[in-house]
Amino acid sequence: MNNAVLKTEVVSSAAAKTTAVGFRLPATMPSLPQLSDPKGLLTAEQEQDLGFGIIMGQLDLLRALAVDTEIVLLMLDEIWAAMGDKDAVSKAVTLIFTDGVWVRVDEIDNKDFAALTRKKLNAIQTLVAELNTYSKDGMDGTLFAAVVREELRQKLSEIVPYDYILNRAADQFRAKCKSLNLLCKDLVEYIAAEVRIPRKKVEGIVSGNWTSPKLISSLLQSGGYELKFYPPVEMRRLRTGIIDRQNKIMESASTGQAPAAELLASWSAFGRFDRQIKACVELFVKANFRLVERMVYQYKFSDLEVVRSAANMGLVRAIYRFAPDKGFKFSTIAVSWIQQSILRDLNQQEMIRLPEGTYEVLSKLKAALGENPNASLESLIEITGLKEDDVRNLMFHVGIGKPISLDSTFQEGGSAESDGMHEMLADTNNCFVEEVLEENASNYITGVLAGVLGERELFVVVNRFGIGDVEAKTLEEMSVIMTLSKERVRQIQCQALAKLRDSEFGEDLFELWEE
Repeated sequence: MNNAVLKTEVVSSAAAKTTAVGFRLPATMPSLPQLSDPKGLLTAEQEQDLGFGIIMGQLDLLRALAVDTEIVLLMLDEIWAAMGDKDAVSKAVTLIFTDGVWVRVDEIDNKDFAALTRKKLNAIQTLVAELNTYSKDGMDGTLFAAVVREELRQKLSEIVPYDYILNRAADQFRAKCKSLNLLCKDLVEYIAAEVRIPRKKVEGIVSGNWTSPKLISSLLQSGGYELKFYPPVEMRRLRTGIIDRQNKIMESASTGQAPAAELLASWSAFGRFDRQIKACVELFVKANFRLVERMVYQYKFSDLEVVRSAANMGLVRAIYRFAPDKGFKFSTIAVSWIQQSILRDLNQQEMIRLPEGTYEVLSKLKAALGENPNASLESLIEITGLKEDDVRNLMFHVGIGKPISLDSTFQEGGSAESDGMHEMLADTNNCFVEEVLEENASNYITGVLAGVLGERELFVVVNRFGIGDVEAKTLEEMSVIMTLSKERVRQIQCQALAKLRDSEFGEDLFELWEE
């Protein structure tokens, strides 16, 4: 299950080759780089190797999934549903293999990419239908079925679904193979305990051949000197224990759609490639530890643990969205995804905390900007009497700096449906990361409520629910403060909550947190 078997032109070195449109994957799986310390940084070349490692691992996962046509069909249904009638391929497929190269969704015309996607999906569905026919006729273990399944593996590894869709399919396969996985682990643990050799060595000896009768002889050759001195009675007990566990594994594997040997081989390969992807992701996370922490502390007015959790979610999302073939530094896209993730999480949990007395200052800021929209920072500091950082934070409460999703499309004339904010990301020669970090990232969070609610609605929500350092107040207390009836305050509260529920952030939040 190596990507090298793909019918593509591969380069001789470990590096990928970028063409006019599209790119070619490395000929071999790039090796994992070694960080000098837990907080070490990755070079641009190492980031690209990890990025290609993730893509190649995803392709191998898809090849392994070919053993379960039910999961394949569910995955195809999700891709079709995501595309819809308007061919919204950007949320359905990430990469397509065509004419010897891999092409990204934004590199060619949307209609052409959608046509390629439909052609790939139809070919896969035809092969699945043929395999299901063989299964019904009791021919799933024949050479004919094996040839069709290999062709299905090939076709599946020519398309990379949107990360959410692929991850769901992988989760379904893990769930289906849960009992099989436990039985395989039991066999490894039994051998390791009986023969007194490390589990990793046992896994290497087994090497996917869970039910092979040659397993015991392989153990005798690799198990160490202890086995040579086993009394005959103990050796018979060891053989019986291994064979009993192999029979249980075979029984469990025989309940799948494919022959037991194929399912076991696919499950072993799936686990290996899954670990490979996770290792690449883990290295990305470790190497960007300082970037995450630096951004987290921009939001110190909120619960740092909540912010850190959201930041790490954004980092992982950026890892799966990283395009190593583009030549960008990873941090270019990571900063934007981390900011967006923090913003969405705190908006969802209504955990934005505003200091007491903020609303009087906001009124002054709004009035000053109303008279002079281009007022300098110095003049605003003088008007409010606040520090520079505090003024920068509060600027978003008066409607300045509303955040934009990276997945949003341009609405200008001549723009394609796939054109989005990601097209504006800087290249490696620009100081994009430093520029963004120098802007106080907390502005994004403090602008969420104010970007949705009016000033009076914002005041009611914050005071009624005690957001931040503000003490929660009753309807009666609010009616006195605002010189309104309790019923009118309640109406404003309901109106504000309805706005928040139905705000423009709802769709983005559903996309990010649907799993």
